[in-house]
Amino acid sequence: MNKTFLARPVRACSIALCRVLIVLGASAIQAQELNPVVISAARLEQSLSDVLPSVSVITRQDIDRSQAASLADLVQGEAGLEFGRNGGPGATTSFFLRGQNSQNVVLLVDGVRAQTDGIGALQITDVPLSQVERIEILRGNASALYGEAAIGGVIQVFTRQGRGVPQAYGSVSAGSRNSWGWNAGYGGTVGDNRFDINAGKTASEGFSAMNPTQRSGVNPDKDGYTSEFASAKFERNINANLVVGLRLSSRLSKVDTDDRTGVTDTHLFQQKNEVIGAFLRHAVTDQWSTQLDIASAKLNYLDAKNGVLYAAGDGSYKNGRFNGQQNTLRWSNQMQIQSGTVLTFGADSLRENFAAVGDYAYNMERKTTGLFAGLTQKLDKLTAQLNVRHDEVNVVHNDVWNATANQNKITTGLFGLGYQMAPQWRLTATASTGFRAPTASDVSSNPLLKPETHQSREAGVVYSSADTLARLVYFSTATRDAIDFDANYNVLNIGETRNQGLEATLRALWWGNRIRMTAVSQDPWSVSYNEPLARRAKTYASVDVSRSVGEFELGVKAYAAGQRKDSHYSPGVNLGGYALWSLYASRKMDENWTLRLRLDNAFDKQYQLAYGYNTPGRGLFATLQYSPK
Repeated sequence: MNKTFLARPVRACSIALCRVLIVLGASAIQAQELNPVVISAARLEQSLSDVLPSVSVITRQDIDRSQAASLADLVQGEAGLEFGRNGGPGATTSFFLRGQNSQNVVLLVDGVRAQTDGIGALQITDVPLSQVERIEILRGNASALYGEAAIGGVIQVFTRQGRGVPQAYGSVSAGSRNSWGWNAGYGGTVGDNRFDINAGKTASEGFSAMNPTQRSGVNPDKDGYTSEFASAKFERNINANLVVGLRLSSRLSKVDTDDRTGVTDTHLFQQKNEVIGAFLRHAVTDQWSTQLDIASAKLNYLDAKNGVLYAAGDGSYKNGRFNGQQNTLRWSNQMQIQSGTVLTFGADSLRENFAAVGDYAYNMERKTTGLFAGLTQKLDKLTAQLNVRHDEVNVVHNDVWNATANQNKITTGLFGLGYQMAPQWRLTATASTGFRAPTASDVSSNPLLKPETHQSREAGVVYSSADTLARLVYFSTATRDAIDFDANYNVLNIGETRNQGLEATLRALWWGNRIRMTAVSQDPWSVSYNEPLARRAKTYASVDVSRSVGEFELGVKAYAAGQRKDSHYSPGVNLGGYALWSLYASRKMDENWTLRLRLDNAFDKQYQLAYGYNTPGRGLFATLQYSPK
């Protein structure tokens, strides 16, 4: 809302009346933020308050307000989501969603799966936030919607889309640890064309990734990070019923890290990701729309020691170079059968090649084909959602010792019900099945492996009003045939895990304050080993409160997590609980320019996300943002 417009009436009001006007005006501003439209829960547009599975949304406004340094830092505190990281931003990062292993999560960027490597680890976890329009986090088993590995859930990133009169935007930033960055973009609509282009760079001097007092043979020097990125999106309306588009992105990151090979050794990871994609969206009839997506992604990953690639025979037992190629084809449809009844259906195909050079050189080929359908029915106070999907996954692995192959076919489903008890209260419940296929690394050791299978249940209550959106959920997941190592390091279907707990989320505007709160109490447990699952806390919570004070916006965010076990392979080693406080502030300089400040880890808390690895201490950062209205 235009503050200049409000200034004169406000001066004329009494103090009490002014407070009422501020709250009402802020409520109007926040109405859309509190209950945005999402698509991840059923592959169709729904208000956040109407979805049956649990979903969180991070908007562009949330991203700007948070001034987060990376995707992991941005989502820290979201319900159901934890992460581990081997050092600072840019280092190897693992997401744990709903207590599941890091391999049991799917990351989508504009609907396209992010690449994984031979062990199923995500290779794109550091999406440049300046390119992001919003993020949806779907918690819980979503294999029936998105296929293999979507057990803990899905993180879906939507990049910026040009709207309105073409305008430039961007920012420059600087701060602690000699950190700095810039990004610039230009986007909008010209006639029947929409476009957005964006480029930037971030860098930091960093800190020592590993703690030499806990890990011997570590170089205590600072481990820095740089990332250069660019992207472009273009769409054209061919006619009233047909839209075509093109998406391009490229990112080159370099991160210094540590290994226990010597106090003078240096280590560098370099990763380059390139994606090109195109789509065609056609309104076949007033009730039926169809979309075809095609994308190709390339990955190049280098691992160097003292400026030289690891190579076969050097005794490092590492791979020096990885090359990956991923081709995606997706056909999706949405059909309005009648009022309150929507059918979704389609197919997707994923072809992946991944090769490594070094002492453990190998080549992996993975083919995944899926057919899916969903039905959402709304009848008076009752809403039902049914999704079913059939997947076929074929993996071939070749290395210097042997060649192995594995093929699996599996069908998964999701059924959900919602009941509107009252205008503001709603009950929800879902039951679902899911799976994760053996990775290339798994297949190389045992080609007879079966997929992990998962069964999930969820029941919740939702409260929605003009200024509040709250959800309380009970969830449980049981895993059978989990793929793990036995005592002799053989890969077998021997694992059984479970997790259950309560999850609470709140988005609200109370008394002029923007409030986001989450709290999770869970019990992630390995039945096979009779111990907690590694690096997952039993309790964690966050609160983020901000408000406008004159020309300023002031905010505070607190995040706390309980004690976690570090690893099954390090008995007795636990990661202590911790609490982090961050302060942030911004001031509108004029209609286009905003100055932002952020104080991370305000009390300089020492904590760890993985044993032996350091985390960022206190840091002060400033950003000057240009964002025309």
